Amino acid sequence: MATFENHDHELASIDMEIARLAQLCGVHMLEPGVAEAVLRGDSSMCSSDNPIAWEKMRGLLVLHYHVVSEVAAAEGVDVAAESVRKALQSVRERMRPKQQ
Repeated sequence: MATFENHDHELASIDMEIARLAQLCGVHMLEPGVAEAVLRGDSSMCSSDNPIAWEKMRGLLVLHYHVVSEVAAAEGVDVAAESVRKALQSVRERMRPKQQ
């Protein structure tokens, strides 16, 4: 079970940084097809020119897919899907503007 929790934490950390970098680049990462375009190196969806943030975001997205692939191979697709779901939920909660 500790391995599952470790993957959840690792994915949440990676995805949080991807979300921050996506904001810097003006990329809407959760829109359909955007992650695939980023992986292909297509920066046309960026509304801000930030080559350093772009390259880091793209590298972290590759790492995200690598971690998910390893979890799926070691613990099954259902476990990997749950890790992704939890990471996405964590990022959404942390990136949501705080209401005053």
